[in-house]
Amino acid sequence: MTNDITEKNGPDLPAPYGRNMQLLRMLGLAIVVGILGALAVLAFHQLLLVLESTFYGLNQGLVADAARLPPGIRVITPAAGGLVAGIMLQYFLRRKETGADYMEAITAGSEIPLRSSLLKSVASAATVVSGGSIGREGSMVQLAALSGNMLGKVLRVSPVEQRFAVACGAAAGLAGAYNTPIAGALFVAEIVLGGISVGSFGPLLLAAAIADSVVRHVSRVGPIFAATPGNLQSLPELLLVVATGIVAGLLGPLFIASLNYAHRKLSELHLPLWIKMMLAGLAVGGLSAISPEVWGNGYSVVNSLLHQSWIWQSVLLILVLKVIATVLTSGSGAVGGVFTPTLFVGAALGTLAGSAVHIILPDASMTAYTLVGMSAFLAAVTHAPLTAVVMISEMTAGYDLVPALALASLAGYYVSSVLHPGSIYARSIPQTHPTQTLPSTYL
Repeated sequence: MTNDITEKNGPDLPAPYGRNMQLLRMLGLAIVVGILGALAVLAFHQLLLVLESTFYGLNQGLVADAARLPPGIRVITPAAGGLVAGIMLQYFLRRKETGADYMEAITAGSEIPLRSSLLKSVASAATVVSGGSIGREGSMVQLAALSGNMLGKVLRVSPVEQRFAVACGAAAGLAGAYNTPIAGALFVAEIVLGGISVGSFGPLLLAAAIADSVVRHVSRVGPIFAATPGNLQSLPELLLVVATGIVAGLLGPLFIASLNYAHRKLSELHLPLWIKMMLAGLAVGGLSAISPEVWGNGYSVVNSLLHQSWIWQSVLLILVLKVIATVLTSGSGAVGGVFTPTLFVGAALGTLAGSAVHIILPDASMTAYTLVGMSAFLAAVTHAPLTAVVMISEMTAGYDLVPALALASLAGYYVSSVLHPGSIYARSIPQTHPTQTLPSTYL
């Protein structure tokens, strides 16, 4: 394994023993990190369930919770969550202990402090449960990566092995959060490490597979977006798939730029963090008064788009409101990921594309175009087309659509890369990192 991870593709692993002993050491580390990462995912998920049942009485999802609330309470609740989370981050998080996220820890070898990570996760839970438009999975991945970091400290491994343990934790967290073991490993290899090699990918996949197995065994869940989209194989269908990918590639940079603009402008406001987060929450609450689908990370709405018929006007309205809500929530300083909101945006774009395609091809599958939109937009904003294709396939257990997903994702990726060389993760990854340029392996 010593020769499989280069300076470009990730940390070189030391070889204090023979190659075989070193490989066994790395695989053993991946197994333990996979189990710990799964437990971290399950713990955070249970925290959210407890909070949701405490405040709303049921665990039917945040959109359903929002729909049951009176409009006034629906407006105030995200603001209250932003207030609580902002106070925690501003007054309880030590300035010298802000720490790194898992991407910084892997690419730069930074530490992931235990106290700040736990505090940020609790603040994230407050934002998520109160209806903030941000992903819960970001904290799940961070906590799983933290478990790898802590294990490395306990075992007193070398700094390079420590980074590798964090990478395995991140792969395990993503796999456990989305039930996508292959995509979890690919995400870390393609986006964070900057490339894929057999030596590095094997242990990442092992950690991700174990985490996914543990989560599935405990929670009894299957594919989170199970769907039967059928095939898109005719020439007209594939041409329209590519067109959908191009549109996603054009809109992806706008989404990234909007998030960056909100982060920059809101950080320049001379206001306490808790006020900014409270005001952002109030804005999200106001948008949810128009449509309760604004609440949460968009998971339930994506499921609805895949299994129910929507009129395109409703999809367009929710898409616009959701993008605004996500930009404001993320830009205010809230802790959480934008991965699942990105999937929502892609699903909405794909559904709108499917509605347009129906005018030309009445028999085309709406579900298929929803998934094509998800994959294309995810590739456009992450600059990781392979991860996008595999993730959507694993999420839906719909592998028959892989050729169409690949065409759309590559189109979205290439268009977006030309227009905006930096991915959505550019703030967490150094500009010299290979993921921040057009990889030569794709040319």
